[in-house]
Amino acid sequence: MSQQQWGTPPPPQPGGTWSRGPAPWQGGSSGWRPDAYGPPAGYQQRQYPQQPFPGYPQQPQPGAPWPAPQPPRKRSGLGTLIRVVLVVIGLLIALNVLRGFLDGLGGSGSTPPTNPSDPSVGYQNEGYVPPAVDKNPPAVPGPRNLDAAKKLTQDNPLYEQTVPVPTNCQMRNTTPVQQMSANAKEAHFNELMGCLMTVWVNPVEDAGFTLPRPQVYVYTRPIKTACGDFDDLNAAYCAGDQRIYYANDLFEAFPPSVSSANYGAEVVLAHEFGHAIQARTAILISEKYLEQDASSNATKQQLSRRTEVQADCFAGEYVQSVAHSQQLSDADLQSLGQLMYNMGDDVLTGKKDYVGGHGTGKARQDWFNRGLGSAQLQTCNSFVAPADQVR
Repeated sequence: MSQQQWGTPPPPQPGGTWSRGPAPWQGGSSGWRPDAYGPPAGYQQRQYPQQPFPGYPQQPQPGAPWPAPQPPRKRSGLGTLIRVVLVVIGLLIALNVLRGFLDGLGGSGSTPPTNPSDPSVGYQNEGYVPPAVDKNPPAVPGPRNLDAAKKLTQDNPLYEQTVPVPTNCQMRNTTPVQQMSANAKEAHFNELMGCLMTVWVNPVEDAGFTLPRPQVYVYTRPIKTACGDFDDLNAAYCAGDQRIYYANDLFEAFPPSVSSANYGAEVVLAHEFGHAIQARTAILISEKYLEQDASSNATKQQLSRRTEVQADCFAGEYVQSVAHSQQLSDADLQSLGQLMYNMGDDVLTGKKDYVGGHGTGKARQDWFNRGLGSAQLQTCNSFVAPADQVR
């Protein structure tokens, strides 16, 4: 794809697209080509009223008598034994909780955290009603200059936010997505946008930006879009029209052991929605300005990889939020991590040392797991991560 100089936002280009060609195990290679993507909306930090701790002991009202002291109760040997047993049980529970917490720290390993959505705290953002598809969304924001571009990628107000966990995504799949017709897939994915909006609307708006609901198109043959031609093995967010495109036969690019992953197609859509979040928060077009200004192809590719693994991390944050309501097991989460691994540049090309614009399988899996293990969006700030973590 040719590059051109610009002093204003670049023209629309495709985002996160698959290149045509058979998969490695079919005697060929397939890969990703870089994503494509004007002034950011101002934002005000919300102020939240402080609430007292519930159950905090209250002093008696003036003039009210204090409760009369009670004589001490005699303790029986059986009562002491019961208390000892309860203390031991409590210690064992605390140790298990601590072990689970420590296992989830770091988030950069290839082993995903266990299902992190705890329904006991209650679903978050329950009163939110997703808006209809915005077919005429406002232009995506971008930087005023290169210094602003660097700040918007590395110190974006989005990173101060958290995603709500858990949320109640009410979709119920009776048929695996891979077995659906193109029309059924399109209806399913457009319903999925409602769940994605429920998870992401507060973080994006609290950061001072807007988040229109994108539309999803599922196509069965190569098509022309506002971002150019899309091949028949392709999934992309296009900033030119702010829509998401999904090729009906996309999962033929993966071996059967990976393509059968529960919620796999939804994670691909969550990754593309991650690019929509980047576009609406000025990260996406800022990265393109920095990439255009880069003096070497290696630097351009590293910037592209930072964008891609961040979208992987955003996908992990989404899965964390809906894991309980979508009944995703620990085994499902592990399979989704393996799917991310199979999206790596090296895995798709079949070349162990291949360096591309999306990241190795290990890097993509690691960043997905980071998002899966934390609701803090600072976790997904790939633009300040060491270079070896975005290879």
